[in-house]
Amino acid sequence: MAGVREQLLSIEEKYKRFKQQQFIFITALERSREQARDKTEHVSTVEQVQRYMNHHCSNSTDRRIFSLFLEIISDLGGVLNHLESSLSSQNTSCEGLDTCRDLLGPNSNISQLRAHYPHNEINRLSCDEARNFYGGIISVIPLALDLLTTYSRGGAQRLTPTTTETSQQTVAKNVGMVGDLDKDTSKNLSKKGTGGWHAGKPAWKPPGNTRR
Repeated sequence: MAGVREQLLSIEEKYKRFKQQQFIFITALERSREQARDKTEHVSTVEQVQRYMNHHCSNSTDRRIFSLFLEIISDLGGVLNHLESSLSSQNTSCEGLDTCRDLLGPNSNISQLRAHYPHNEINRLSCDEARNFYGGIISVIPLALDLLTTYSRGGAQRLTPTTTETSQQTVAKNVGMVGDLDKDTSKNLSKKGTGGWHAGKPAWKPPGNTRR
């Protein structure tokens, strides 16, 4: 796993650069969608970004940011292939890796994905952009990176293969898990903000100092 962790660290460094240029990425998508006459459509697949780069790029800056996005997706796919090959001889699979495979599929519809806390990518979009156009494409890298990092650290459960889920079912399941985690996180943060895990108990007072 040491080699995988090194690859993931390299990807994280690339992703830090990409996050710093998120506004450039969104602007490039805006221009490309306009040229492709897709202004009313979600950016819903990785293949769509590839098509914009190949056929609807208006300048080198847009091409460069699209290339960085696709390079990170490709690098994540390489890590995924490495992890899956390590399981193939054992006739086992990992649900997290199956989900990641669906997320990174070039034609998987990821428009409904949303990366929540601790990620802040969605918060940097306007409400309209986040809800209707770019929430999914902005979320795919951090969610896939989380899944691969968790597995590389031994935190993912290995499962014997049972029935094969379709891409849409698995992605929908992942969206549900992400939403549930976000709700739990919000509840926990709310509890912490109102007195921590012991909220609701009266504050401790030293004996003998009760005011009458």
